[in-house]
Amino acid sequence: MEFATSLVPPNPKNVECCRYPLSEQRVPGATRPSLSALISLFAFLVLASYVLLFHRLGDRDLVSSHEARAAQDAESILLDGRWDLPTLFDRRIELQKPPLYYWMVAAIASARGGDVDPVSVRLPAACSALGGVSVIALFGLMVGRMRAGAIGAFALITMLHYTWLGRVGRIDMALTFMTTVALAGFYLGYSALFGPRQGSARRWLIPAYSAVGLALLLKGPIGIVLPAAVVGVFLFLERRLALPGKTIGWIKGARQLGLWWGVPLIILIAAPWYLWVNVQTDGAFFEVFFWKHNIERGLGGGALAAHPWWFYGPRLAVDLLPWSLVLPVAMLLSIRRGWWRSDPEARFGLVWLATILLILSCSRFKRADYLLPAYPGAALFLGCMLERSYLEAAHKKWIAGGFVSLMLCYTLGWNVYLSYRQPTPATGRDEIEFASEIRRRAPSPQLILFFRTEAHALAFHVGRPIDTILEWENLDTWATRPEIYHVVMPSEYANDWQNRLKKGRLKEIARSGILGGSTHSDPLVLLRTHPEAESPVP
Repeated sequence: MEFATSLVPPNPKNVECCRYPLSEQRVPGATRPSLSALISLFAFLVLASYVLLFHRLGDRDLVSSHEARAAQDAESILLDGRWDLPTLFDRRIELQKPPLYYWMVAAIASARGGDVDPVSVRLPAACSALGGVSVIALFGLMVGRMRAGAIGAFALITMLHYTWLGRVGRIDMALTFMTTVALAGFYLGYSALFGPRQGSARRWLIPAYSAVGLALLLKGPIGIVLPAAVVGVFLFLERRLALPGKTIGWIKGARQLGLWWGVPLIILIAAPWYLWVNVQTDGAFFEVFFWKHNIERGLGGGALAAHPWWFYGPRLAVDLLPWSLVLPVAMLLSIRRGWWRSDPEARFGLVWLATILLILSCSRFKRADYLLPAYPGAALFLGCMLERSYLEAAHKKWIAGGFVSLMLCYTLGWNVYLSYRQPTPATGRDEIEFASEIRRRAPSPQLILFFRTEAHALAFHVGRPIDTILEWENLDTWATRPEIYHVVMPSEYANDWQNRLKKGRLKEIARSGILGGSTHSDPLVLLRTHPEAESPVP
């Protein structure tokens, strides 16, 4: 949250949305929940979370590159004891991402017996998804709007892409959780300064700054850019920023937001590992991670495909289903009925969504998963708007019953999908079978060479030791050695090695996809050096 601000009182003549002090911007009809209501809410939330996020979490094999890289890194941590420098099975140091997610996978695997499996890889994402939902629910409770928090929490957990990514071993869900903690902590600290029950903001800002530090250890600079941008835009729209040149006002604002101790806290959490790994890699980490995987991706350079600025619009419409159908209506109601003027939590949620959407749209390289940290903002806005609609409705019991029924149907429908419509993907079976065939031909600890392919899931199932080769000259050198080696490569290269190798010779002995009776347009091929030699096959 590196921004300078002065939390000056708003000017009601210039800001219509801040016409009233924060203490007067309350929702009519909002009451404190009873103990039984709280117990029922969290019981229902736990039940829905188990079905949507944890039930049959390990049924699918590791099929994505992200999951397989996490599995390799975590396995290497446990085998080598090097928590500071996670490595892939080909001994390459992990330079694409910081290590916090891999640390969590390794810790879970160690606690479960030491074997890295799909559950170990996905459990940090599932727990992070549950954490994000819980933060939204608790946020509503802390600001005295349990209904808004409950509705927002259930909206978040039933957003189509959020539910799915909660079951996939990707860092984006953990980043989303940290972003949610950071922004919720900031708003509660902000409310402690200007709300009806003013108090110490530090108790909320400490977890906010800590979450930003952990986000830096998850995915790098984006972990501080997203929450800082949301906070900056929100304070600007609320007219809490001092005018340029008002040095005293900026210093006062920085003190109120705890920047003088918050920024050192972030540095204390994240900087030691960054500096250590950069020294250990002779500067390669900063070059690869910051330049290639942050700056170059943002600018759309290299081999990465650029996407149009409007890419996230259609993605949002699909990935937020069924709530993307409600979101435009909620925005229209907030304007027509003037709710946005007197509902600071709704404004904060909308700023949260819009700011992250805008920032990520400016990047030329885009992925649907990158937008995930904006989802809790959309959920918060929807929770606030639907709460207001509920309080003004005539038949509240019917509406509450309909909402609960909708959540039950979604949860049961997802359970049916997991039970009957989600078999283990064919690619996962093929990779396991192909890996078994490779190790049948070349039992461990024989070295397996991977040529011009990053088949991370296959590499994980093959196991160490493996090595990666990129140039034909290097492959020719390996092929002329007296020992027999086994090489995995895409079919296009397997069909062309005769024209590329000058001295060495290879022999094809197996192809992926054929073992299980299926065929692929781009199978991987297993070849052996020294075709004239006959190696025994167990």
